[in-house]
Amino acid sequence: MCNCDECEQWMQPYMDRVLTDAERAEAETHLNECTYCRKRYRFEEHLRQFVHQAVIEPMPVELKQKLADLRTPLM
Repeated sequence: MCNCDECEQWMQPYMDRVLTDAERAEAETHLNECTYCRKRYRFEEHLRQFVHQAVIEPMPVELKQKLADLRTPLM
C-alpha cells in the first residue's frame, strides 16, 4: 500500500502513464482511498489542462506589447 509521500512522487509519472502496472495499481488504490491525494490529483489534472490550453491559444498583440513594456534591460 502506498502512502501520501509515495503518491506525491508517483503523481507526475502516473499522469504521464509511465508507471509499471503494479505501481499504477498501487497509486490508483491510494487515490481511491485518500481524499487529500485525490484532490491533489484533480488539481494537477486541471493545471495540466490549463497549461495545455494556454499553450495553444495565441497571445493577443496588446498583451505581448504590455509584457514587452514591462521588461527591464539587463545590465
